[in-house]
Amino acid sequence: MQASLTTLRAQIVEGAGLAQAMSTMPAVFPPIYAGMVEAGETSGALDKVLLRIADHAESAARLRAKVQGALAYPAIMAIIGSGIVTFLLAYVVPQVSRVFAEAGHGLPLPTRVLMSLGQAISAFGPAALLVGLAATLGARLAWANPTAKRRMEKVVLATPWVGRLSRDVQTARVTHTLATLLGGGVTVVAALAACRSAAGQGLFADAVELARTEISEGRPLASSLEASAVLSPMAVDMIRVGEKSSDLENMLNSAAHSLDEEIRLRLDMAASVLEPAIVVAMA
Repeated sequence: MQASLTTLRAQIVEGAGLAQAMSTMPAVFPPIYAGMVEAGETSGALDKVLLRIADHAESAARLRAKVQGALAYPAIMAIIGSGIVTFLLAYVVPQVSRVFAEAGHGLPLPTRVLMSLGQAISAFGPAALLVGLAATLGARLAWANPTAKRRMEKVVLATPWVGRLSRDVQTARVTHTLATLLGGGVTVVAALAACRSAAGQGLFADAVELARTEISEGRPLASSLEASAVLSPMAVDMIRVGEKSSDLENMLNSAAHSLDEEIRLRLDMAASVLEPAIVVAMA
């Protein structure tokens, strides 16, 4: 960051504008922020735009922290617990099985099932691990492919609970970004173009691009976003109210904050349910 700021200052001293200098370092200053700074320089409200960028970045960081914090403990429990159980089944159970086999006594069904499972893991565990690694690599490659990514997103959105959470997270990101850009003096069409870049490749980026195209043709923003049927209906309704009341920026902010709160509640509820469920399952 120190080197980037030094480069930024040097370019400004040489006569470049702040937005122009920021655009040369997209890894440090995302294009969406450079576009907002350019709008602030043009409108003479650079200080307000920079404050909005700071608020937007903090909001995005809080959202990421909520998701990561809610999933961290259950994920660690699942990984450690699964590792311990796999070790017991692969190494401990086969050793104990020999004692039972030598005794020659009849064993209950659950014990026989456990012994068979331990023998299977001991025999086929390495092959199963390789298959799992190959499947993980395949999923990562598929996610990098735009067509495969859209198909996977459709599956995720159709999944109960997870689909709604994913939709709300993406919608909150879009509404936060739109509100920040509009507050920085960027037009709706330009703001949607920047939102599409921020959304990457996928169904939500397609929805934003469709809305940008339809707005250019004269359609309202809410109807354009509703056509894709992937964003939160609540947010779309609030956007519609904002358009009719000429208060779109505030309604976008309200929708984003409402979604943030709903996401927080859902994640807290999921964490409170997952933690004891994983403990019981591992036991």
